[in-house]
Amino acid sequence: MSRNFVPALLAIGVGVFTGYYTFQPTFQQLQYEKEHAQKTSPLSDTLAPKQDTGVAANAKSHQDPKSTTQ
Repeated sequence: MSRNFVPALLAIGVGVFTGYYTFQPTFQQLQYEKEHAQKTSPLSDTLAPKQDTGVAANAKSHQDPKSTTQ
């Protein structure tokens, strides 16, 4: 039974290494973007108020064409 564990552990190890090697550039890019966003966030908060990009912003872009306000 212990002979069956060696190929299984080897397959798991190869799978983990392959996943790490494949997604490493994406992880590095996400880490860079996160660090970059944290560095610029305090400065942008003091210069301009935050805009709500949620439902209110979508409502403005999808107004009724018959509406009198724009």
